[in-house]
Amino acid sequence: MMVQTAVRQQRRRAVQRRRRWLWRHSPILFQLGADVLSVAAATGLYLWVRFGSGWFDAVVYPGATEVLAIVGMLTLYWLLLFWLFGLYQNWYVRPPLEELGAVLRITFVGMLVLLLLVWGDSGEFYRKNFRAVGAIYWGMLLLGVSAGRLLVRALQRWLRRRGIVRIPVLLVGTDAGLERLRQELQRIPHWGYSPVGTVRLELADGSAAIEPVQQWMERAQPEEALVAIHPPQPQQLWAIVGMAVQRGIAVKILPDSYSVFMGQARIQRLYGTDFLEVEPRLLKPWQALLKRAIDIAVSVVVLVGGAPLWALIALLIRLDSPGPALFVQERVGKDGRRFRLYKFRTMVADAEQRARWTQLNDPRVTRLGRWLRRTYLDEIPQFWNVLRGEMSIVGPRPEIPYFVERFTQMVPEYARRHVVKPGITGWWQVCRTNRDDAPTEEEVRRRLAMDFYYIENQSLALDLEIMLRTLWRMLRGKGKS
Repeated sequence: MMVQTAVRQQRRRAVQRRRRWLWRHSPILFQLGADVLSVAAATGLYLWVRFGSGWFDAVVYPGATEVLAIVGMLTLYWLLLFWLFGLYQNWYVRPPLEELGAVLRITFVGMLVLLLLVWGDSGEFYRKNFRAVGAIYWGMLLLGVSAGRLLVRALQRWLRRRGIVRIPVLLVGTDAGLERLRQELQRIPHWGYSPVGTVRLELADGSAAIEPVQQWMERAQPEEALVAIHPPQPQQLWAIVGMAVQRGIAVKILPDSYSVFMGQARIQRLYGTDFLEVEPRLLKPWQALLKRAIDIAVSVVVLVGGAPLWALIALLIRLDSPGPALFVQERVGKDGRRFRLYKFRTMVADAEQRARWTQLNDPRVTRLGRWLRRTYLDEIPQFWNVLRGEMSIVGPRPEIPYFVERFTQMVPEYARRHVVKPGITGWWQVCRTNRDDAPTEEEVRRRLAMDFYYIENQSLALDLEIMLRTLWRMLRGKGKS
């Protein structure tokens, strides 16, 4: 009987998870469906106008099989382009005019790419029939996709206003803040926010206990958290943001707290009300995809191309001091997930039991290890972590769980480092002086400021700068002590 009850509960939870996934992704699924219909219809209509209407001369007339193939390939092409440029987001993320402007820019760029491909193709069918009236296809595509997305917006607003499709949201704040949040939610019902929990924070001696926030996040699994703490409490706000970021929950904060997040968030206007948005995803999809492609390509070149040298280093480590060639340690990665990090061993075998932090001229470092640390060659095995998707080449350095907990207690906003993948090298590594400082609160804040600078300004250009500066430090032997 108990087994049957457990099975039923497990099935019920599975159904709830699937239902929650559908509710959460329904806006994007609507957009995807509308784009498929719009692009396929625009492509099919263009082919009919060009070849079936008799309005234009044609040297070659495509058959039904060719038409279906062209429609299918172009539909996949446009959907991939829309995804790479970040068009698949919740409808309330950008205003309608901004979305239509994005559609205009992306379809224009996509048409230029198609025209270049057609120009380089030697086939008479494509050269003489597509390029001549490409502007007609672009107009049909732009009109169809724009109309489809406006219809999806209208449908979603209608569904949300009637409570059919909702966004699960957690309300967090003091009495005054919660009252203001409730007023805003009542004023604009088509936001689609459905409170799944309310956490009332009581200020005592100028601070508020936030343990219930973590409990509600784990229990209710909201998609977003709306926070309004008046007067602002910096430590509590940063701690709440850290909890949300680790769970992939977007955070919107009423802007009385802007001074707390200066440079760490952006203003988002939702139908007349300004919110500070702390968003877990910081790179556009095409940027993240390209960054990942670079990570994989560079990692393969380094690991395969330098394999004889890495094997020699491993042998020298074994000869220099007793113990394995590789050092394996648990670290905290993106969204707080733990993983096993690999390095060439640079210390005596039992170094981890003797101390918790590497000091300047640490006696535990071996003779060969000191050279490996100065040249950063001890980090080479982490390219395997990069291939596994646990790390990136550039990002904040991962820490062991013990120090993550300790630093988070010292500086609550420390947890926000985990919104991105940790890196083999980072902004702090290329900007710091050539020494290892003890982890005082001042030093943690200094490192954190540099990590936040990277997180808020990350780009492929900044990654390239960091990699080049790291290479220069390697060549000069200005790595770790």
